[in-house]
Amino acid sequence: MTITDIAQSFSIGQFNQVQPYFSQNIVWEIIGERQLSGIDQALKHCQSIEHYFTTVAHEFYIQAIHQASLHVIVQGEAQFHDVKQTSRISACDVYTFNNSNQLAQIQSYCISIL
Repeated sequence: MTITDIAQSFSIGQFNQVQPYFSQNIVWEIIGERQLSGIDQALKHCQSIEHYFTTVAHEFYIQAIHQASLHVIVQGEAQFHDVKQTSRISACDVYTFNNSNQLAQIQSYCISIL
């Protein structure tokens, strides 16, 4: 996979496809919520998100992908539907890869929208 493919797959929640590309020292900062350090914390959080995805219908929409050197930015929206409501978020993920094309850092910005 190219680094753009890895970033796009991560942004739409296809974590199983991209886990082999995580660096051991990956840092994932979910802005305003938490920072995860190391592959174990990142994988654990991916698993909790995957579990959530099994409980709601969801769609992802990629609006733009930008790449410069070892950095990829993915902008998009997501909708989550449960029996009571539909939630929408606007998201921007900033990915930094190391020289081995491993995912070294992620900054995730998620904003609830009406």
